[in-house]
Amino acid sequence: MTAIDSNEIVSTIDPAGCNCDDCLRGVSVPLHRADASQLNALLDGHLANATGLDFSDIEAVLDAL
Repeated sequence: MTAIDSNEIVSTIDPAGCNCDDCLRGVSVPLHRADASQLNALLDGHLANATGLDFSDIEAVLDAL
């Protein structure tokens, strides 16, 4: 059995604290629950950014967590 890459399922990173249907189904993940590979994929533009944050200021993003 091979491990499933979480980025193959997740398409969007939502705001921290989000509890929408997509987050509950695992299609999206709230920012505070994103793992390192999901955060890297978000910063690389491979996952959609629905966080409402501008990642050009990464220090502000990290402070928001």
